[in-house]
Amino acid sequence: MDMKRLDGEIADWSILFLIIIVLFIGTYQRNSVWKDEIALWKDCVKKSPLKERTHHNFGFAYYELGQWDDAKKEFEDTLRLNPQYALSMYNLGLVFYKKGLMDKAIHYYQKAIEWDPSFSDSFYNLGIAYYQKGLYKDAIDAYERLLGGKPDYENGHNSLGLAYKGLKKWDKAIQSFHEELKYHPDNVYAHFYLEESYEAIKNYPMALTHYKKALSYPNLPR
Repeated sequence: MDMKRLDGEIADWSILFLIIIVLFIGTYQRNSVWKDEIALWKDCVKKSPLKERTHHNFGFAYYELGQWDDAKKEFEDTLRLNPQYALSMYNLGLVFYKKGLMDKAIHYYQKAIEWDPSFSDSFYNLGIAYYQKGLYKDAIDAYERLLGGKPDYENGHNSLGLAYKGLKKWDKAIQSFHEELKYHPDNVYAHFYLEESYEAIKNYPMALTHYKKALSYPNLPR
């Protein structure tokens, strides 16, 4: 075997091993931080069981560790103490989304919007939940409400464009992806979506243009 090639393969595996170790350490440290947060907020809830914010923060610590049922319980406890706590309603939506229960996620996003219509993330995630159910018109409505108040919301126009793609409204989809690039010129996904949309309407020169632009990005997602 070519020793130079062998050395190169050993070097490649060494680099890959180091990357894996770094990622493992990062995950371990992150989990350790949130386990410490759980211990902290568990103690706070024990000492102040009638404070909604302690239950909410306790739930969020569970959410960050992916313990959806524990997070759900704490957010529900928050709402029993304060039925108008919009952020816990929103986070319950996130929990139900993670559990694949889209109807319940939609319900809590809508309740969060009812109590705090200024919180843009509720509209965005409501749109995502509608999109996952194939309810593209409802998703479009949610995204348009989002962008009406915050036109520079990152990936908001992309998400709107994907909903229009779902309805095969290619002109509106293309317009939305171009709007994303207007606010976020470095959004590589907008170029990929434009490539797909132009290809769908058989505008192959434009499809190729955006495909090349996407490939030219230095930090292209893999």
